[in-house]
Amino acid sequence: MPQILWTRNFLLTQGVEVAHNILHQDNKSAMILEENGNSSSSRRTRHINVRFFFIKDRISNNEVELQYCPTEQMVGDYFTKPLQGKFFFFFRKLIMGEDIM
Repeated sequence: MPQILWTRNFLLTQGVEVAHNILHQDNKSAMILEENGNSSSSRRTRHINVRFFFIKDRISNNEVELQYCPTEQMVGDYFTKPLQGKFFFFFRKLIMGEDIM
């Protein structure tokens, strides 16, 4: 989130309008927690209050939009996780601009 906000603010100061700043999330529980607030939290989620409100404020201010993306389509996993088999080859083709079909 800090990198997204820094980049957005940098572009705005350069005069580039940022219409939609989409943050892809594959955790539906986190998205429900953001939508419902503390009414959907429990003892296990008390420790994330500061981080939760930081993100919720950014979404409320329309600085970032939250959008669901299934794990199988999360391109960032290619850069952050050891992938094997079909996921490795699928994301490699996607990143290299090769035909996926």
